[in-house]
Amino acid sequence: MTRTFNGTYRGTSTDERKEQRRRRLLDAALEIVGTQGLVALTVRGVCEQARVGPRFFYESFSDLDALAAALLEEVQTAALDHARTTMIETPGEPEDKIRAGVAALIIAVTDDPRRAQIAFAQAYGSEALMRMRFEGMRRVAETIIEQTRVLLDIPEGDDIALTALAQFITGGAAELILVWLDGGLKVERPMLIELVADYVVAMVDRLPGTAEKLR
Repeated sequence: MTRTFNGTYRGTSTDERKEQRRRRLLDAALEIVGTQGLVALTVRGVCEQARVGPRFFYESFSDLDALAAALLEEVQTAALDHARTTMIETPGEPEDKIRAGVAALIIAVTDDPRRAQIAFAQAYGSEALMRMRFEGMRRVAETIIEQTRVLLDIPEGDDIALTALAQFITGGAAELILVWLDGGLKVERPMLIELVADYVVAMVDRLPGTAEKLR
């Protein structure tokens, strides 16, 4: 076995091996936090799960909060990107695109119960995760503003009504999904998606009237 001057070992570069270790740590954190909760996440435990030496943990993450925040950001980004792409690619009227986007977002997060736990329930156990959760909600709100502007052909300008709409949708939908995950809303996921979609469509329909009041 030889190591070449450029750091390649068994055909894998130093950077590639580092990224592979980071990936294993994220996957291990998903399993631990998603099944046992944030309180179960330890450096030793996640390293054992990932089969990574403890010293390699700190080459990717400064601490456990940084690991958990990176995991939450990854879950949020994947779901949001999927929803945005789905809306763009869905033919039909604005309502069709909205419903498709809502479904894509909820399915992306809840298909894997571990991801749902991290995205909604476990964030309340960590200040770092709460900051990332708020950042994720801000990005969702920005996407709602972006897509609503396109769907309704809203020009640039006074965005008070549109911003308020995005915040209401983001916060309301997130809390409803959290209640559903906790068993407080006893419906199957298709009905949850329909409820959230109806809620979003109704608010978007009211946007022009709300905007007019603010002029």
